[in-house]
Amino acid sequence: MENGLNYNSITNYYKKTFGESVYKLALNIGATCPNRDGSLGKGGCIYCSGAGSGDYATIYSRLELAKQKLKDKNTGKYIAYFQSFTNTYMPVEKLDSFVQEVLKDKDICGLSISTRPDCISEDMLEYLSNLNKITHLVVELGLQSVHNKTLKLIKRGHTFEDFVVCYNRLKSRNIKVCVHIMNGLPNESEGDMLQTIKFVADIMPHSVKIHCVYVPKDTQLCDMYINGKYKPLEMQEYIQLLAKQLKILGDKIYIERLTGDGERSNLVAPEWTLHKRYFLNQLNKYLAENK
Repeated sequence: MENGLNYNSITNYYKKTFGESVYKLALNIGATCPNRDGSLGKGGCIYCSGAGSGDYATIYSRLELAKQKLKDKNTGKYIAYFQSFTNTYMPVEKLDSFVQEVLKDKDICGLSISTRPDCISEDMLEYLSNLNKITHLVVELGLQSVHNKTLKLIKRGHTFEDFVVCYNRLKSRNIKVCVHIMNGLPNESEGDMLQTIKFVADIMPHSVKIHCVYVPKDTQLCDMYINGKYKPLEMQEYIQLLAKQLKILGDKIYIERLTGDGERSNLVAPEWTLHKRYFLNQLNKYLAENK
């Protein structure tokens, strides 16, 4: 692997594709979610913090502020990442207004749009297909787990079969897909989590984001944790699991993320997820020692 890593980092892809380092600007375009607005449910998934996985996202109209946050890391190109909530859960015209605005910026070289597998209509699919022809596009699609019992427990609001249908529709249009999965979901064994990663390896998406479940304040998962009904993964336990998953994925699928980024003021557990640099150093050390 390049850069001395034991997995194929998305950084490698960006350098090959754009000829330089590229960073993602996490943006909030004011989207909501059918699992929050009452269409499917209210309150979101049991781990949803209220920011829709966008704790660090910047309001899209403040694009320069988002760049400023990364000034020490990057002075080149950026991917505009519509991160918070379900960004295709709005009329095509509304999404396009945000897209056109960010694409005016000379430093933006592509788009990542985060969504759910039950929120891409035929009109939206056609729009994404056309958008894919004019810019570098990745649709980030939440799977979380291949187990319907887990999806029901976490109140995801869609099934594994919904994901398969949506993924195939996007792939048929040659749209790059980044699949999101979560390790440490309630009641899942290591075998369950390995089944999920084996499915991801089989379908060969462009990239994958692997999240460790953490417990935010004021969530149903927090109540479960306080009541002793949920125990998050320990760091070493997570590292050993990741090593097995990365081996299954091989070097054909780009890795975008290996853990989540919880906000310190909102995090209940596990505390180790706040120390990302230390975690990554420990992971790379473990991978190097256990090839």
